[in-house]
Amino acid sequence: MNTKTRRITAGIAAVAATAGIGFAVAGAANAGTMPVTRPGEPTIAMTITNHTDKPEYLIGSTTGQGGQWVNAPQRVLYPGASETVTAVAPFANSLTANAQYRIGFFGPTANYEIENMKGNTNTAMSGIWGPHAQNYWMSHNISSRYPMVNVGFDQW
Repeated sequence: MNTKTRRITAGIAAVAATAGIGFAVAGAANAGTMPVTRPGEPTIAMTITNHTDKPEYLIGSTTGQGGQWVNAPQRVLYPGASETVTAVAPFANSLTANAQYRIGFFGPTANYEIENMKGNTNTAMSGIWGPHAQNYWMSHNISSRYPMVNVGFDQW
């Protein structure tokens, strides 16, 4: 291998390594790394994974009173894809984040919701309803609690 070929190969490897680091950091979003206005304000990092064979189409999303998206839900969550949506509530003591998707063009609605408040972090309003809802199911895992909530949703 000549010197020029080695330099090109090394350059390509460096670019690939830098991109890999960037992708790893992008996937590492969590509620503890969110921009906050004051210490102790509620933050949410919600990871949604679509394990179905159908795209999910966003039909609505909210962050509740006083909340704001840092990283809002995507318009389409394709089969096998994951997204991490993040929200903060700069001057509030609680935060609710909600994303609703239609499974396929005519399928049921998948509602992903996390409520983040002192003494009550829950996903009680999450679920799947509508036509053929019985063909799908959703699980969740809350890995940290108020004020910095991290939750993962898997929809099958």
